[in-house]
Amino acid sequence: MKQRITEVLPETTLDASGTKIIDLDLTDSVSMLLFEYKNTRGSNTNAAHVASCITKAELIDGADVLFSLSGKQLHALAYFDLMKTPYTFLTNAVGVMEILALQYHFGRFLWDPQLALDPKRFRNPQIKVTFSRTANDASASAHTLRILGYVFDEQTVSPMGFLMTKELKAYDAGAEGSYEYTDLPTDHIIRKILVQGYYADYQPWQVANEVRISEENDKKIPVDEKVSALMKAINTLYPKWNEMLYAVLTSGGADFYWTPNFDVVVMGASETAGAVISVEGQPLTSPKKLYSSSSGNAVLQVEGFNPHGIVPILFGDQGDLANWYDVTKLGSLKMRIKSGSAGTNGDISLITQQMRKV
Repeated sequence: MKQRITEVLPETTLDASGTKIIDLDLTDSVSMLLFEYKNTRGSNTNAAHVASCITKAELIDGADVLFSLSGKQLHALAYFDLMKTPYTFLTNAVGVMEILALQYHFGRFLWDPQLALDPKRFRNPQIKVTFSRTANDASASAHTLRILGYVFDEQTVSPMGFLMTKELKAYDAGAEGSYEYTDLPTDHIIRKILVQGYYADYQPWQVANEVRISEENDKKIPVDEKVSALMKAINTLYPKWNEMLYAVLTSGGADFYWTPNFDVVVMGASETAGAVISVEGQPLTSPKKLYSSSSGNAVLQVEGFNPHGIVPILFGDQGDLANWYDVTKLGSLKMRIKSGSAGTNGDISLITQQMRKV
């Protein structure tokens, strides 16, 4: 076969919390790593999105960090890279597993011959996954992790580099209207920057309200825009995020943490005949309460945009390597974020995706 799928980590029951380190013992170039995470519910009460159970996923080579993201960021990344929703199954049913297929692509698409990770170029590449079983459900009874590598086999490739995506900065948003300045990296070409603005019951633009990028002390301003305007433009390019939610509902309602955080629509059917399902109110952000006129289970579809409150800033044609943002000749590159009405309650993270040549 020209390509193969290899098991990097067999399905492993994890401790309640901790860090799992796995040697990446591969010699063939890797196109994608797939993290299959399962969490078995112990109660009907949601405390957070199940992706919160993965505190951080990293690929390191000693002190060299090849990628580093939170579980939520990794969950959303494949959507922004491939324009498709990674497999996502959410539930609050006791004894049923929540399942995520977290994908990290080293190229523009699966089996990209130009961009892939060549493990032979590194001394001791290791995957590090930090986790907490009860982040989503204080009574969660078990969780497992399996990692698959999608590698080139008989197909000979000589990748020129790989996509390196890292959380550059995370901070508490300041008071409404205040500014936060961040030096952006200029060591590699930038493909995209993800701005993550999250606070419960708020939309991303209410946390991170404006974004501005400045070259050489304002000599050139390539981006200066309201985040709400960016969202409307970007969301016309992407399909809706689409996931399944198997919900245990009551007339008293329960909070649900779904993935999309803008223009969210919930639809589906109850297993109880004649039951009417209703929502807490509009707009639907995360979390929101769902109610049922009669207690019972329901199969629901959740759609929307901006998974985990993330808004991408895309530099050029994402499929054309020559079209990305070459910042390597700049002496200064800064990003300015203006805080929105969520004020000091919101969390803002900046994630950079760079093309690292080898």
